[in-house]
Amino acid sequence: MTASAYRSRVDDAIGGQFQITIANTAERPIAVHTIAFASPGFTPVAPTVREIELKKGGRIDIPTPYGAARCDSTVGPLAARLSVTREGEPEQDVEVPLEQPYDIIDRIHSEECTAEQVLSKVSMTLSLSSPPLVPTDPLSASLLVSRESFDGPIRVDELRGSVLYDLTGALPRTLQSDSDSLAIPLTITTASCEAHAIADSKKPFVFPIYLAFGDEKPVYARIPVPTEMQKQLVAYQGAACMR
Repeated sequence: MTASAYRSRVDDAIGGQFQITIANTAERPIAVHTIAFASPGFTPVAPTVREIELKKGGRIDIPTPYGAARCDSTVGPLAARLSVTREGEPEQDVEVPLEQPYDIIDRIHSEECTAEQVLSKVSMTLSLSSPPLVPTDPLSASLLVSRESFDGPIRVDELRGSVLYDLTGALPRTLQSDSDSLAIPLTITTASCEAHAIADSKKPFVFPIYLAFGDEKPVYARIPVPTEMQKQLVAYQGAACMR
């Protein structure tokens, strides 16, 4: 068997997962029962249950979650840990070396660790404004960017929604050196009402943001979404998708 990793646009929007492509290079069919990502650079997560049968030459992409980045550890060695059954044999656990074309796992690790560092420089608070008169109308929201340990200008270059929610705002906007905070008006709408998208979305509240500190290039971070606001967004989507 061989295993390789890549990240799709959907994975990027959902956050916390990528695709592992499994290929059966043996003569006999093989059944895959579970899969897990193994790397010293990430906290282990529970295996993903998948009941898949691969004939000789068969291959499949499996969405696979990863845990929190361990920023003091190296990324490799990488592996896909599988529970499999080969024809005529009992179920067994195997570990397949994981290839990472275009250094995708290294880039994910770097992004996650950069996002952690960003939170020491700036804090972000996302909140909803007053409810719309019509429950299915777009939501008005505000992102408050507050200075922490960084003294220079902080530019908000771009922000994105997730598979289920679109976030839009007039960007770029800059928190100037002589200000402690910057409020950015946003609009939130439903991005998808498809049942499979809602059911399969593991992290619907991962909202990417790109910030530039001083003259540095923009870096990736995530906008924290309070639990109470998550509940409000779920209720809003339910109403919007019923219209």
